[in-house]
Amino acid sequence: MPARLYAMDTAKGIGIAFVVFGHAWRGAYDAGLLTDSDLFRWVDAVIYAWHMPLFFFLSGIFFLELLKRRAPFAFLTDRGLRLLWPMAIWTWIFFGAKLLAGSAANHPVGLADFPLIPLPPYEHLWFLWTLFLVQGAVLALYLALRGRLDQKRLRLLAGIGAMGLALFMPLIYLPSTVFGPAVAHFPFFLAGIAMGGHGNARPSSLMAAAAAVIFAVLLAQVALSGGASISSLALTVLLYSVCLWLDPNRRVPGPTLRLLRTLGRYSMAIFLAPTIFSAAVRIGLIQVGYTALVPQLLLASLAGLLGPILLVLLARRLRLQRLLGL
Repeated sequence: MPARLYAMDTAKGIGIAFVVFGHAWRGAYDAGLLTDSDLFRWVDAVIYAWHMPLFFFLSGIFFLELLKRRAPFAFLTDRGLRLLWPMAIWTWIFFGAKLLAGSAANHPVGLADFPLIPLPPYEHLWFLWTLFLVQGAVLALYLALRGRLDQKRLRLLAGIGAMGLALFMPLIYLPSTVFGPAVAHFPFFLAGIAMGGHGNARPSSLMAAAAAVIFAVLLAQVALSGGASISSLALTVLLYSVCLWLDPNRRVPGPTLRLLRTLGRYSMAIFLAPTIFSAAVRIGLIQVGYTALVPQLLLASLAGLLGPILLVLLARRLRLQRLLGL
């Protein structure tokens, strides 16, 4: 595989743009700017059917290669620094921002609500805790199987496990805010591991077009009648296949790919901090009496994308990037 697979950055860029829009969309609904409940549920279902599964899928693509290069203890230490510390620090930062917003926040908080221990995960930060649990579980499985199965068979087993778990997920749902999301998203991470053996194989134009059409049809089905884990798994694989065709790993991309790659490279920071910036814009516009939905969504989404990137640049200048988990 190449040193950097740009299609992954492109996929992350698409995914993180919809993460930010999804937060802005829900924020507008909670603030009463969007009153059409059917429209809200339709758009919400379309976004949330695939965008977070996509990030678990992408996290699995190079995971076996990562495990081969790291001792187990070093790996867990690295995961703690990369996932658990950002979860903790941004739990407190996010809570502080909501506290400062006071009654203007959609869901106001008080000092008595302070999450000293950031578990269960706070708001959108569930992803980091869930990814840590999933990666820890796969590490344990890898240590148990690595002497018995080669990489090819490990990926095959991961693919079979992803399909089986996705199909039977309605029967193994775990109603726990601490462990439930890890069970629900495990199939997507396994699918990424399975795909890792073919992660840089660019599909033909015909295959990419077919993948795009099937993706659109599945999204329509999800919007009309709801989705399931197997639908989300299919959507994730189809979208990544399209991204492999869109971004053939060119060193000098066009402007659209350059934008998506940039968003992808900053996806961690954008994931951590978007609601602080987008909510600030929404609250500010409401305070001055501007409640038009479309401009609200556009400006809040733009702030949610650009604000975290500017924050990273400032943190680098002040040498605070590690402290802030960015």
